[in-house]
Amino acid sequence: MAYKIQRLGLGGVLDQAIAITRNHFVLLFSIIAILLIPYLLAFGSVQYAMELDLPPEPTMDDIMRAQEASMAYLPWFFLLLFGYTAIIWPIANAAVIQAVARLYLGEEVTAGEAIKHALRRFFPLVLTSILMTLIIGVGFALLIIPGIYFMIWYGLSQHVVVLEGLSGMTALKRSKQLVHPQRGTFLALLLITGIMSWLVNMSIAFIPQPIVAIFASALVQGMMTVLITATFVVFYFSARCSVENFDLMRLAENIGAREAEEGEPSAQFERGTSL
Repeated sequence: MAYKIQRLGLGGVLDQAIAITRNHFVLLFSIIAILLIPYLLAFGSVQYAMELDLPPEPTMDDIMRAQEASMAYLPWFFLLLFGYTAIIWPIANAAVIQAVARLYLGEEVTAGEAIKHALRRFFPLVLTSILMTLIIGVGFALLIIPGIYFMIWYGLSQHVVVLEGLSGMTALKRSKQLVHPQRGTFLALLLITGIMSWLVNMSIAFIPQPIVAIFASALVQGMMTVLITATFVVFYFSARCSVENFDLMRLAENIGAREAEEGEPSAQFERGTSL
């Protein structure tokens, strides 16, 4: 299916993201199922084990024993939290970014290919994320407003690392170049996807069975990850169309490839012009 590769407004970005997610859900969710779901289940199980198990009218001894039992899981909690933040999430997010981008451009991709690409970009991703976090942190320390600007400007840094092969300050500067002209749309997308995630997570809190809630939370977070990642991949290409006419460059490439297959020179290139 051909998607609209052009500068898009807020509604257009969301429409294309939903279409990609719907049309390729099995492929995209399989990446999450391989990389993210097992970790979310383990993390949710540890969180459940750390909850205080108290009788209806607990004594001080009951509270002390419950706290000791909870503390026994604390090393596992921090180990899983570190692994999720530093390893699992960057790889899973990068793999979905790569897969969505390939699908959006009409190219074939498998879950294995997307994961392999993410693994190759792992260290540049970590380096760029650390640098971005430090800069945003300094920005928030400087009366908050600079931190908000940095957070918006550098919001596409992971996409740049995965899709353009850049890293570090070069990736951050490239992200700012892409986001700044459409910073209002980017901020609106952040708010919309954030509210969606909050509402979905709040609904899970009403599930009375803890085990069911853990599984539901992992599955829902996985599905939301796919949709949100697709949203910002579409925005990335929309920004490129705005900044550097990516849609016209893509059209020229397609015309050149089609005419090469047919063995006919392009009239436009014969005249020495470009699209």
